[in-house]
Amino acid sequence: MSTILIVDDEKGIRAGLSTALARVGYATTSAASLAEARAHLAIAGAFDCALLDIRLKDGSGLDLLRELRAGPHHDVPVIVATAYDDSERTIEAMRDGAFDYITKPFDFPRLVEMVDRAVKRRRPPPPAVGVPAETSPLVGRSPAMHAVWKMIGRAAGSRAPVLVQGEAGVGKRLVARAIHDYSSRAASPIGTLRVDGLAEAGRLRAALGAAAAKGGTLLLEGIADLPFAAQGELAAWLAEGSDARVVAQVRVAHGAAEVPLSAELYCQLAVLAITVPPLRERRTDVPLLVSRALSATPARAITPEAMAALVRHDWPGNVRELFLVIRRAAEMCSGEIVDAHDLPPELELADKAAPSAAASAYAGLPLREAIARLERDLLAAALHKAEGNRTLAARLLGIPRPQLYAKLDEHGLSERKAPLR
Repeated sequence: MSTILIVDDEKGIRAGLSTALARVGYATTSAASLAEARAHLAIAGAFDCALLDIRLKDGSGLDLLRELRAGPHHDVPVIVATAYDDSERTIEAMRDGAFDYITKPFDFPRLVEMVDRAVKRRRPPPPAVGVPAETSPLVGRSPAMHAVWKMIGRAAGSRAPVLVQGEAGVGKRLVARAIHDYSSRAASPIGTLRVDGLAEAGRLRAALGAAAAKGGTLLLEGIADLPFAAQGELAAWLAEGSDARVVAQVRVAHGAAEVPLSAELYCQLAVLAITVPPLRERRTDVPLLVSRALSATPARAITPEAMAALVRHDWPGNVRELFLVIRRAAEMCSGEIVDAHDLPPELELADKAAPSAAASAYAGLPLREAIARLERDLLAAALHKAEGNRTLAARLLGIPRPQLYAKLDEHGLSERKAPLR
């Protein structure tokens, strides 16, 4: 029988996890602190898997993760659990060798499936890594971006080439930079080379060699604009190996599914591939991005009507377009509050196209109350569209089911008030 080490300072969570895992045939050992977990490891030896909370009363669970990876228990797969689903914790956990990362409240079927996979596979210790900056420019807590944070962590702990792909304005350069900043090469130089103009000049190989000779990380841009013959030359250079870690950025057309690269070059670059989702597929991140964008402007807040228009917009230019819109609106507003009429015409038209009752429903409310009411309305609309099916409603909203359940309770949309399934 496989044994799982559970480390969490909340007694109820430890008991719930133990019960859930026991039902599917696992033995468990619980620890309420880092000290207790270390004692269990010293006495019992290796476990088949560890469920590790990040915030513990006597320190960070990530410290224990690093100890496990550097010590005799380096092959024990660790699933990191936390109530805080921010990008930095996710990236750090995956970079430091976590098998996977899950947020509270737990989706128990998903957690059990994760544990099943973990006990079947043992991970080798990852290479040493550098220390990242204290704050991250990466913004987003949607499931789509959570997957990106995890892939950045995987890539940061590897030396393999990485292909970062996505539409214009999604933040590919930030992702590429994060891979370098969280990697063991963080103290080494990072260089950028545009290759699309080098094929005609016949300087491609020479430029690649000169840029890679500095070591560190080499960011390649413009590779999709190379002729196929030059793409073959680049693929051959990559196959030979280089002193620098190569991260390539590729822009895909709006809504396109295929990456515009030759098969030969794609196979060399996409050892690790990260697709950055467009903003229209992660609308729940819009308020967070708006807050970040406002921090660089004289404005300090935004009205509910303006926020509703921003959330509804499809953002063909993605995050870059959103930041430009907020910057312009902050300059246009007469005070410190951005209103709907401060937004550009295309967003105003979208706002007018919506039912007028929807806009008036939030008029005159304090920002926090307006956002809460908007959230409740979005939940109700998703449930109505899904005909009460909570799984489908969560998918429509782009959030995990446990988060949907918590939000339904928070806003009083319980089973007694809605036909939920």
